[in-house]
This record gives sequence, C-alpha cells and structure tokens, in this order.
Amino acid sequence: MPTLSRRQFLAAGSALSLATAMGARSTFAQQERLRLSWWGNAERSERTNQVIDLFTAANAGVTIDGQSLPGGGDYWTWLATQTAGGNPPDVIQMDYRYIFEYAGRGVLLPLDELIGSTINLSDWPEDRIEVGRVDGKVYGISLGANTGAVILNLTAFKEAGLEPPTIGTTWEQFADICQELSQKTTRPGFFGTQDASGHETSFETYLRQRGKAMYAGDGQLGFDVEDAQAWFALWSQMRESGACVPADVQALSQGNVDTSVVTVGKAAVGIAQSNQLVSYQKANQDSLAMTGIPVIEGGQPGQYLKPSMYFSVSARTGNPELAGRFLDFFLNNEEAMNILGVERGAPESPATRAAISPSLDEPSQAALAYLDSISALIGPLPPAPPQGAGEATTVLGSIAEEVAFEMKSVERAAADLVAGMTEAIGRG
Repeated sequence: MPTLSRRQFLAAGSALSLATAMGARSTFAQQERLRLSWWGNAERSERTNQVIDLFTAANAGVTIDGQSLPGGGDYWTWLATQTAGGNPPDVIQMDYRYIFEYAGRGVLLPLDELIGSTINLSDWPEDRIEVGRVDGKVYGISLGANTGAVILNLTAFKEAGLEPPTIGTTWEQFADICQELSQKTTRPGFFGTQDASGHETSFETYLRQRGKAMYAGDGQLGFDVEDAQAWFALWSQMRESGACVPADVQALSQGNVDTSVVTVGKAAVGIAQSNQLVSYQKANQDSLAMTGIPVIEGGQPGQYLKPSMYFSVSARTGNPELAGRFLDFFLNNEEAMNILGVERGAPESPATRAAISPSLDEPSQAALAYLDSISALIGPLPPAPPQGAGEATTVLGSIAEEVAFEMKSVERAAADLVAGMTEAIGRG
C-alpha cells in the first residue's frame, strides 16, 4: 500500500485547496446573474436582447435575465409590486417622472462611485449627467434625450388631400386640420387625432405654454382649476367636431406604440415622444413623420429636452460592479451603439451620436433632425416631479376619460383634477 510523506501530503493538500478554490470561483462566476427590466414594444426588446447577447458572449459565466413589459401603467404596477416584495430587478429602466420617488424611498443605488471607475461618461456634457441626480447623488444614467412630438401618418394626409400640421401650428389650427381630415378621409372609422386630454406630456406642454407648470419648485401643483378647465374644454370641442377619436376608441389605447390609435388604424395623429418615431414606423406600413406639439399663439415654449429614460441600479443588487459593467457596455460598446441606434432617444454622448449617425435608417435620422428643428419650442427642464407624481398621472388619465364618456362636466373635472392630483402628491 503506497504511503505519502509529510511533504507530499502537504503538497497534495495545497493542490486540493487550490482546486477547491478555483472550483468555487468557477461556480461563483457561473452564478453571476443580473435581472434587467424595461418597458417597450417588440422593437425595443429585440434591440435590447441583442445587446444582452453581446455582453454575455464577451463575459463568460454571466447571465442576464431580461424582463420586458408594455409601456403605460403595466410596467410601473409590476415594478411597484416587485419592489414592495423585496425583489426588484438589478438594473431598472427608469423614468424622469418616477426616479425622484424611487430614489427618495431608498430603492435605487447611488451610481457616483461606479461612474469613472466602471461606467465611462467622460465625454458627456455635465448637464446631461445632472439630469439623473437626486439630492446630490446620481441615481440614473440617461439612455437618450427626447421631447414630445406629434406623430403624423403622411399617407393618410396625402389620401385626404391635406397638409399635415407643422412646427408652430396652433392648437386651434390643429383642431381644424384634424376635423377636416376626419371629414375628408375615405378610411372607415378613421379620425384626425387621438384624444390626448389624458396624456401627461400634452397637458404639461400646454400648461408651460400658458406660463404654468405641472409641478412647481416646492413640489406642489403648478396650475389651477382655470388651466385644467381650458384643457378639458379644448378636447371636448374636438370630440364634438369629430376631430379626435371617440371615447370608446381612445379607451382601448394602453399608452404604448402597439395599441396607439395611429398603429391600430383609427387616427392620423398621435402625440408621443420623439424617440418613438422609430418604433411607430416599424409598427406601421404607412409613411410616418413627426412635428412639434401645437402651440398657443404668443405663448411660451412648452417643450423641453428630457431623459427619454434611464438605467438605474437597485439598492438591493448583489453585484453592483457587474451592473456597472453592463451599463458601460450598453452605453459605450461600438457594436451595441449601432444596434440600439436612437430607439431610446438621441444618445447623450456626442461621440456616440457621431459614431452611429452614418448607419442610421431614415426614421432614426428623422428623430435626430427633429431635435435640431424645434429649438424655438424648447424651454428649460422643469422642476423634478414630486413623490406621488406617478399616481397623479393616473388621476389625470382617469378624469379625462370620465369627461370623454360624458360622466363629468368640464367644470367638475377641472376641480376634481386639481383636488385629486394635490391629494396624490400630498400622500407622496
């Protein structure tokens, strides 16, 4: 029977320890896993999943589980449930409307230590990093700049023999154009525009044009009953004239590209975000374009450049360094840049915009050009939405729908909107 000397025994033990340690590290590497969530349609999911595949191919032993949900309320209801249950995703697609609320509740991880060490934002303008800062710390990295936009079905306008709205079209002119299209179109059950009375971006733009705001700097409402009444009256008149879709048609829209009245063939005009033209065109066979949101004659600039969305990291993540590496790859890898294009907005990095511009398709080029064309309509970034702003947005949509279905008068709705949104942000 062979025997081991003490030296052989110790050597064998060291080898075993080393093998065990290497095996443990290998097992740990295989267990490197992140959960990533985002909202959007199939177009966004396809691009995102391609980048995930690129990252995991370059990082052996890493798995990223992607979770995509539709836009509108579904994503935020799901995220709130995941967060309340102590199981939020590691990397979270976040919105300007919600980032202050989630950061304030301790859900998100400050990214300041990762920026520079892991995430390279060295060529970003400082003000575009600042848009992700809450109470002095960065909680979100903008995935692109965008602003509101009117999506136009050019094919439908051409069929009706009409010129579409343009930059600087007033709300009154917009209503007249949409009414005329509803009257002249040969498409059955087809109307000029969506009913945007419950659309947050449209309402906020209108308020800013009146010299008001959705929220004031102190976190309170920045408008009053008179402003809300004027808004609801504008859309009530458009429903009465047939300029916009009726209430039962608008109610089927879930606030995303795939269910919008433009995509389902019910209207020639929708109001969305500028980065969404790419997804709208992908989902529509007709030729689309976009222009600025209608204006108030003599009014103030109502639109502003906002982060289209952020990536944030959960405060509960078990691997912030891996999350940071993924964010850096998503933002800076050349192949990833070209896959993502401007579907999430115009990249904040000047170098990235320059790198991807030659390879962009026509809708993507149009999305970039649009931001340059509406400088006269752009005002300053508004104060941060207070906690409870997400719920307040739901209040706007619900009350607007009640007016559309003639369950409430314009006057009652305006008073209820101010009271309901005030209560929502008061609860925080």
